[in-house]
Amino acid sequence: MTERLTVKAFAERFRKEMVPLSGKISFYSAGLRLNEEDEKELIYDPVGSLPPMVRELLPDMSIVLVPHLEGSGEVTVVMNPPKQADEDRVWQSETQIDGNIVLTFAVQGCDSGEYHYRLFRSIASKVLERSEPKFWAGFEDILRDELKRRIHGEVDEESWRAKEELLAGTTSPWRDSKLFRAYARVAIVDSLTLYLHGLCCDIDVDPGPRQIQSREMRKRLVWLNEKIGAPEGYVIFPEQKKPVSIT
Repeated sequence: MTERLTVKAFAERFRKEMVPLSGKISFYSAGLRLNEEDEKELIYDPVGSLPPMVRELLPDMSIVLVPHLEGSGEVTVVMNPPKQADEDRVWQSETQIDGNIVLTFAVQGCDSGEYHYRLFRSIASKVLERSEPKFWAGFEDILRDELKRRIHGEVDEESWRAKEELLAGTTSPWRDSKLFRAYARVAIVDSLTLYLHGLCCDIDVDPGPRQIQSREMRKRLVWLNEKIGAPEGYVIFPEQKKPVSIT
């Protein structure tokens, strides 16, 4: 493919070539030399690790892998690296075709961990959008308890910024307010992203001055594990792994 296509035009052109994966999810790749192990790491492993509840909540979705993306308005699929600094590069784009959500990812030169993070964050956002608000009441209670105890830090950058804005805007941040709801939304997405990523892969959370304490993070993950669950054979905590018997 030598012509430049927007992500929507690209998806429309190759829609019939999408490979169905499981229920609502399909995928397609172009311009990439993916072997069996690459497809396992980029597609089959992350999709296979999604809990049944998450799969049920997702809309019809296509995951499209391409070498590169370019543009700040209409994002286009390109085969050659764009002449942009890494911090200005476009790594993902979302569009919709007849109710099907198309998530397009640039994977050439992208670390698989970063790609997984972007994929799971997109999925986490969709789960929150499509679930009943009352489902998250228990998680919000955890957040309120953290705020009352003045627990420092957050899971990721966006929830950190929302928390800082909440704390700066009120002396009672745990009370229901527009600021609390905005913070709770991104805290849920960031925490669910970490949970889904942890089910898929062995990941390390880098400690830092903005990182929430591990025991507080664990409380969130325990709640997600109890309420959302995991596919058979997948665990979030090391102690959940069954010991290998030697005969």
